[in-house]
Amino acid sequence: MRKLRRAHQRHVREQAKCRKKFKQRAVAAGTAAAITLGTGVCLNQALAAYTPDPHELLISQDADSDLLANTEEVAIGYHAFKGDQSHSGVPDGVELAKYCAEAINQLPVYDPCSPEPNEPYRADLIALGMEMCDICGLVLNMGGPVIFNPRLGSHWPAGPGDLWLPFMSVHYMEHGSFSFSADGFTRRVDVPQLLTVLELEYLYEPDDHHLAVIDDSDGDLLTDGEEATAGYDSNDLDQDNNWVRDGVELAKQCAEVIETLPVEGIDEIGEGELYKENHFQKGLEYCDICGEAVNMGFWLVKNPTLGLSIDVHEIACHYMGHGSFSYAGSVHNNGRIDVATLVQVLEMPRRCGDLGTAFLAGDLNDDCQVTLTDIGELTQHWLKDCSYFGTPYILGDLSDDCKVNLVDFAKFAAQWLNSTLPGQD
Repeated sequence: MRKLRRAHQRHVREQAKCRKKFKQRAVAAGTAAAITLGTGVCLNQALAAYTPDPHELLISQDADSDLLANTEEVAIGYHAFKGDQSHSGVPDGVELAKYCAEAINQLPVYDPCSPEPNEPYRADLIALGMEMCDICGLVLNMGGPVIFNPRLGSHWPAGPGDLWLPFMSVHYMEHGSFSFSADGFTRRVDVPQLLTVLELEYLYEPDDHHLAVIDDSDGDLLTDGEEATAGYDSNDLDQDNNWVRDGVELAKQCAEVIETLPVEGIDEIGEGELYKENHFQKGLEYCDICGEAVNMGFWLVKNPTLGLSIDVHEIACHYMGHGSFSYAGSVHNNGRIDVATLVQVLEMPRRCGDLGTAFLAGDLNDDCQVTLTDIGELTQHWLKDCSYFGTPYILGDLSDDCKVNLVDFAKFAAQWLNSTLPGQD
């Protein structure tokens, strides 16, 4: 350990000189990776088993305690006062950091003997020294990858202070933190710049099951006609700002509703309750994308109250579970479910938070009710202003004057105990 610390101290003293020499050698020799960035755990599996990790370093000026600074959230389009925009049960900064680490680990490594890739890639540079993680003791080389994006004509790091993204920072991102600490020194990744060079936008995409559709102005996998009929915004691909495209989100929500419906002849069905009939057949159908086998039949979904019904093929349910209303199978070939009818039959949104849910201005925690929990949110920001948080807006500012005061409380009181819960008048 003493040798490692002496190596680190020596590197710090000669940092500028060593980096300059190494950069020249690396460019000349086409230095490739000497260590791997990690195995890259599946993001959804990692989030499903989320528990706080000691590597998740707290930061200042973080109003919603999601490990993203207020200014970072504003810069990348996140909400600075809502710590779990995707409703995954994981703080936004933790979720985003793991997503970035997975994306970095999956980047192709530059091969100087091959043509430059036409997609983002990395070149891993090895420095003269090692550093140790202050949390778990992992020892890594002090170098790291340079990330190139030929499509944007940019690379990261691009600033004068850094020549690479430290391997140690990727280690911390794998654990859910953009801040990292090694040998007693704490640093932080430039989050907006990293997202830009990686072209990262949506947390759970891409998926090969997401089949494109025509007449889709905003690229959210819903046609303009479908959005107009359902009352969605055809010019906003993420109208509820949860970082999932509207069509992907709606398809998954519809699949979840259909999955949980009671089955006629098997389950007890209440008066006027939505239910489904089993019309499965003796045969299988195979997904053109992943090859999964599903029954070649369908569910007949009925809404007795509205007197409406719709056939939903099991292959369509498979694709909706992946986020697509279009499907491609070995029996039904290429098809698309009638989205407008499906949304009407299912009476979407059915749950608070489903796409299209209406929220009152005083519903500060987005639970579709204005109650005591919202008062708690309001008091946290009482008499604060935008300059206090360094943001262009502030939670609880119902009057849009960048202050939370009696004017806002009066507007809040006018909505007291009001509700927008789906299915309630």
